[in-house]
Amino acid sequence: MPKLNADFVADWVAMLRSYLIGEQKWSAVQVAALPDWDLPSHYFDAQRRRIASIPRTIEIGDSFVCPPCHEAGWIMLQEKVRKGEDINSHLSTRHISLFNPDGLLAEWGVHHFHLGTTLYPKNPAFADRTGPLLYAIVGDEAFYAINVYDHHSFENIDVLESIHRNWPEMISRYRVKGVTGGAWDKEQRQALRRKNANVAVTTSDGTVYMPISGGVVASGINLEAIRLADYWSLKIRGFQSDFEKQLTSLLPTLTQNRYAGEDTIEAELKSFSGENAQVFLPKYDVLATVALVQSALSP
Repeated sequence: MPKLNADFVADWVAMLRSYLIGEQKWSAVQVAALPDWDLPSHYFDAQRRRIASIPRTIEIGDSFVCPPCHEAGWIMLQEKVRKGEDINSHLSTRHISLFNPDGLLAEWGVHHFHLGTTLYPKNPAFADRTGPLLYAIVGDEAFYAINVYDHHSFENIDVLESIHRNWPEMISRYRVKGVTGGAWDKEQRQALRRKNANVAVTTSDGTVYMPISGGVVASGINLEAIRLADYWSLKIRGFQSDFEKQLTSLLPTLTQNRYAGEDTIEAELKSFSGENAQVFLPKYDVLATVALVQSALSP
């Protein structure tokens, strides 16, 4: 049986790199600077920073109050959310950077949105900046509007209290028992976030939570992003091994396309998503579509 000359993980990393630059428009300089071994975790971390443009319902917290002077901006943002329009322009301009440290997002999974109704003069890719900011958790199906806060409330425990009070089941997996949580003030929480520390927090009713974003590692990358990067890297390595074992079944097709018994066959992974993978064998101009087993589909 011929041997496979391929590196499907390297091909996958190249696809992720291309997607970050070409589709999601992250800085080509920043993405290019990431080594291959580090890129997958940054790719998955970037997905929580960049909000997908899909229609969502809106749920509003029980203490939500929008200042009358920004009501028009809130109405505009709601319309965009419901229609599935791009709302990334309402995020911080710092989100241009793939490496922007956002403590609010890192610890609590909360985005903050500017409520401007016109374009920002200094960067028309963004909505105009506003003092008050709308804090929200953005899920795949719903937009959870917590409240409108100022620029000095990123560490305000009221944000977590509101999430706990309004949507307790959404964060139930982060509750812990038998652990004493801290009551961190603004300065302490700022210091902890700067160090990318994961700490338990106690709400007013005594419930203790670990970071409801899933937590971060020392570099500031989301733990779930690290897990996904490791998971898919292992899956793709396993797929390459399985594909090599299936080469014999491809020989009739390859023989029709100039295969003459070579000991080695070169291959490139072209896609790995959904229910199948596509592998290109350049010497024979053959694109093979391979069904993936169910266990390979979901992390």
